Amino acid sequence: MKKIYLFLFICFVSKISFGQVNPTLVDIPAHIFVNDGATDFENILKKDESIKEKVKILHSYNELSHDYSVQTNNFDEYWDKFESQWSWIKLKENKAPLLLFQGLKKIDDEREYVEIFDVEKQRNKRTLFSKIGKLLAYKTHPRTNELIIYVHRYPCCESASHNVYRVRQLEDELKVNDRFFVGRDAGDMKGQFFPDHADFSAEYKKLDQKTELRWSPEIIEKGAFLPRTESNLMIHYNKGAIYKVLYEEGNWQFVVFFSGIAEEQSSVLNYTNFKHKAVYGWIKVYNSN
Repeated sequence: MKKIYLFLFICFVSKISFGQVNPTLVDIPAHIFVNDGATDFENILKKDESIKEKVKILHSYNELSHDYSVQTNNFDEYWDKFESQWSWIKLKENKAPLLLFQGLKKIDDEREYVEIFDVEKQRNKRTLFSKIGKLLAYKTHPRTNELIIYVHRYPCCESASHNVYRVRQLEDELKVNDRFFVGRDAGDMKGQFFPDHADFSAEYKKLDQKTELRWSPEIIEKGAFLPRTESNLMIHYNKGAIYKVLYEEGNWQFVVFFSGIAEEQSSVLNYTNFKHKAVYGWIKVYNSN
């Protein structure tokens, strides 16, 4: 029995130490997706001895979906494995800091998680945010001075779907919205998924004709993402769709759409899930006005 426990412990430590098995395009440039975003997270994540007692509350009420977190596990055993993954984060000046967890939760996880807890809330209402992903960037709101964080959900396995979550605190709850793009670096998907830099503008544009949205600045009609699709066409956007231009390269523009997705079949995304979600991609400009 001791040998079995030793084997499981070695597997767990190896998983925590060496990371995920097969995620793709884990690291993306924050400056493309977050205007003036900072990445020096040591400036916003704080650690002190009080964290242990607060996490112990979550553990004792079985509110953590982590390895070693069920009530039959000893908290000291849990803390020995996960202490380094906990921090304080303060999103609003007039609010108490929140607990932030980041990293792998279980031995068989393919990807990391970011979770935020408010221990002062009632039992079973303390989890404010829990998403697959890793911290991408943060920024301070220029008018309210509140801290806004961004989390990048990256794909694993055969998926190419990414989300960039924007998280801010409103009173005692968190408001979360997200934007979507596709890409892989496993060698089975062709394309330059995003540019080297982005030029953020307050100007919104409107399509003057139905337009193809592609995941890279080229027209690929064979072997774009095998075995899923031959083409790099994501979907069309209708005339009148609202978008912003973030980068221009020849007659291609890297854009983010906010509305106007066409109701059509796609091998990449289901339009019903994107009627109110922003989507990044490339469009070809035939006539510039």
